[in-house]
Amino acid sequence: MTAADGYVTDVSYTPGFYPNMAPVAMRYVAALNRVVPPQTANGFRYLELGCGLGRSLTTLAAANPKGEFVGIDVNPNHTASIQKDITAGKLSNARVITADFGHLPKDLGKFDFIALHGVLSWVVPTVRDAIISIAKKHLASGGLLLVSYNSMPGWAALQPIRGILRQYALLRQGDSAQRMRDALAYLVFIRDKQAKYFEDNPRAATYVDGLLKQDVNYLVHEYLNEHWTSFYFSEVAGMFGTAGLAFVGSLPVFTNFWDLCVRPDFQELFRTTTNRLVTESHKDFCANTAFRWDIYSNGPRMMPEVADRLREADDLFFHVTAANVTLPYQSNLGVVTSTVQGPLYQSLLGLLADKSLRLSEILAANELKGTPPADLARAVDAGVAMGLFDVTAGPLGSRPATSTASLEGAVSLTNPFNKAILHLDSLGGRALALASSSTGTGHTLGDFDAAILHELVERGRDGLTSRIETRLLGSGRALQQNGQPVSDAAERSQLIQQSCDAFFANGLPQLVRLGIVDLDSVV
Repeated sequence: MTAADGYVTDVSYTPGFYPNMAPVAMRYVAALNRVVPPQTANGFRYLELGCGLGRSLTTLAAANPKGEFVGIDVNPNHTASIQKDITAGKLSNARVITADFGHLPKDLGKFDFIALHGVLSWVVPTVRDAIISIAKKHLASGGLLLVSYNSMPGWAALQPIRGILRQYALLRQGDSAQRMRDALAYLVFIRDKQAKYFEDNPRAATYVDGLLKQDVNYLVHEYLNEHWTSFYFSEVAGMFGTAGLAFVGSLPVFTNFWDLCVRPDFQELFRTTTNRLVTESHKDFCANTAFRWDIYSNGPRMMPEVADRLREADDLFFHVTAANVTLPYQSNLGVVTSTVQGPLYQSLLGLLADKSLRLSEILAANELKGTPPADLARAVDAGVAMGLFDVTAGPLGSRPATSTASLEGAVSLTNPFNKAILHLDSLGGRALALASSSTGTGHTLGDFDAAILHELVERGRDGLTSRIETRLLGSGRALQQNGQPVSDAAERSQLIQQSCDAFFANGLPQLVRLGIVDLDSVV
């Protein structure tokens, strides 16, 4: 098992897109927490540390043509793959550097955004020190840093699983992937034989079933790195505090609202706690948090009033997440179930159902006159936290009307990166993300829908169902229904036709609205 400072490098990481890493997501969390976000209208610089196979980096570069994106990874196989995506996608605003964090180019410069996902908990302490030095040296004044990590106390009952996987893998032969397969088999054996640890920790016993569904390469990078660790929030805040960075907030958005994260029994505790760092630590215990996405700022400037927010961060747009949403709207975010209802939200739903508006435009709407600006802003933010509304970097078009599943006219992709990714990965067994310059982020598409879109773009609708079936059979994969593979040819064709119809009715209109797809007409 080869590694750089204890980090596995003989097996490539799994490609994936993480929307939390988008500048628009980081900027919104800053604005939500009354911190002035970096301005992006005239360009910005973005650095990803430990970018893996780079699908977040390249997708965000495609979605933000005014930004300059730089990725750094120690694994040359990763960076070579990223460079292929950059070339295929014609991304003139992205580049990748093969280096460890202690030997970066001297002319790297300052960045408005720095992101590191899947890094901090998996590297040797000296590399974590290098990360802090990079943050101190390269994050611009007012810039935002996003860091993800395994957190306590959520990992307290699960850390022995990581320990036994790594210990057993080290005794086995082959590459890291084979060692992991052997270690998983051993873990299942002792679980099924009712080892006392699993008897005393039923959550851990169930957790093993989830591991068996994961990509083995992902599990290698998650569990076999020598210096794997989990952190309390206060420890990470202390690390970045030494670089002069202040905690701003976290993702997903609902984690910034303690009443969406903890049961009512604990809420009085949070009402009487004014120190944000203490509140975050309390919240992690009440929610048993196992993973965090935290955002820090270099010299945050505060905007305490709504008027300040309108002046400094009114380039974000809000819209209703899904069509035909009705009240009351319920959302369960893991610990508590919350409900949205009432005249204020009914007015917001009507206002944002078919268009996206900036906060200033929402405040100025006739339907909402008389509502105090602070109350209205709070309602919008709570709606985002609960998944009722979404935030984008730019305005979206109206929802296309589709009365039937018929499609006439050519379907095309507006971004060459999306065309390249569809060509490389559609029907590849995993979801992929397509870039939208309207939203400033990527949008995940299941691989079957991606194959449908690819065929529509390349060859149109005629014979679509049979072409998809041919591709499916050629891939060696089988459709499943009720957990069982479908072997009957007629049933398989029917399921494929139903999937195509559903894509025309739902998926394609959404892609059009996001500005990912252009088409002549939808009837």
